[in-house]
Amino acid sequence: MKLVNYLTLRITLYFTIIMLLWSGVYLWLQMQEIHEGIDESLINLKQEFVINANTIERFVEIMERTQPINTWVNEITFDQAKSIVDHFETTKIHFPTVLEEKEVRMLTSAFLCTLNGKYYQIRFFTPTVEIDDMIKHILYLTFGLWIALIITFIIISRIVISRVNKPFYQLLSNLKRFRVDKSKTIVLPETKIIEYAQLNKAVDELISKNTNIFAEQKEFIENSSHELQTPIAIAIAKLELLTEKYPNDEAHVGELAELIGILNRMKRLNTSLLLLSKVRNNQFVDAHQINLNEELQETLNEFSDFIDYKEITVVLENQATVEKIMNADLARILFINLLKNAITYSDKGGKIEIVSTSNRITISNTGAQPLDDVFTRYQKTKSSEKSSGLGLSIVKSIVDLYRIQMGYSFEQGRHVFTLTF
Repeated sequence: MKLVNYLTLRITLYFTIIMLLWSGVYLWLQMQEIHEGIDESLINLKQEFVINANTIERFVEIMERTQPINTWVNEITFDQAKSIVDHFETTKIHFPTVLEEKEVRMLTSAFLCTLNGKYYQIRFFTPTVEIDDMIKHILYLTFGLWIALIITFIIISRIVISRVNKPFYQLLSNLKRFRVDKSKTIVLPETKIIEYAQLNKAVDELISKNTNIFAEQKEFIENSSHELQTPIAIAIAKLELLTEKYPNDEAHVGELAELIGILNRMKRLNTSLLLLSKVRNNQFVDAHQINLNEELQETLNEFSDFIDYKEITVVLENQATVEKIMNADLARILFINLLKNAITYSDKGGKIEIVSTSNRITISNTGAQPLDDVFTRYQKTKSSEKSSGLGLSIVKSIVDLYRIQMGYSFEQGRHVFTLTF
């Protein structure tokens, strides 16, 4: 989820919860305010009634007999009067004129009429808004207000958050295009936000430090590799001269040949390590559309003598043309190492099968037993009689660089390497 969407969603959620709580409080306060206003009018009505009852002759008797629409009067005893305390309630009363019950706010009280010395219970009521209808109307209005506020809030939040995070997205975009082997630094967006300014500073320091480290490491690897090549070549040349100088000394010639073999292997190892370093540091930048079927065929032609020597049968089946945007040299190195591995691990008189489909190339060869940890151990410089040296480590680095899926299995006495593009 993008940052702007995440922040907008979380803020909107909290905003909605606050709106719900506020709406509940608002509804309760609104009802309290309405009841207080109605209760005040009922008290005024009671006070006016008591004054009239104590000043106008037969006022109470008339009211008791006629029972006005909003006033009920009935005579009670002194003991009953003592137990009545002014109180308000919300209830429903049947109104004959409309043939239905309506909700009213009612005040119940008692008083002594000084003109006749009798006690009376009086109840005053006034119709009020239906609570259910009122709640429904408030909810409709509140819901409409919620929708309008939430939509407005989401729009404003996205605009504000997007503008605030613009330096962050610019920095992220620049980092995606940054290459430690090509770029010295990146353009840092200007910002007035302290946290983003600190992020820019940290990124700048990190890039500068890693760029320097990469340059030093690259220079060290190249220098050390080239420097090693020269003394190794000189040592090999001198040993070969010694073998030519003493051709009849078989014991010493054998030892010299063994030393030459060790130095040659050391020379190949040095070359492989340099190549591996260049691949992992992404120093092969020239890339274009490559016909992998043609590259594979040309590589097979280069190994023809080796294949004939081991009397290996090669079956090449091109069901479709496989193409990939990559460096041509790395494509050739990829197939050289895979085919060399297949030839090396095939028994004399064995068989290699190569099948190309629309997005996959499979190279399989006969073998005695499976290779162990084929994609982990070859990252090191260890080798053994059953090891393919650094070749598969170089292959793994190339396929990782171009996001090619690579798999290995041992099925029915065959090593199977699969490249999926």
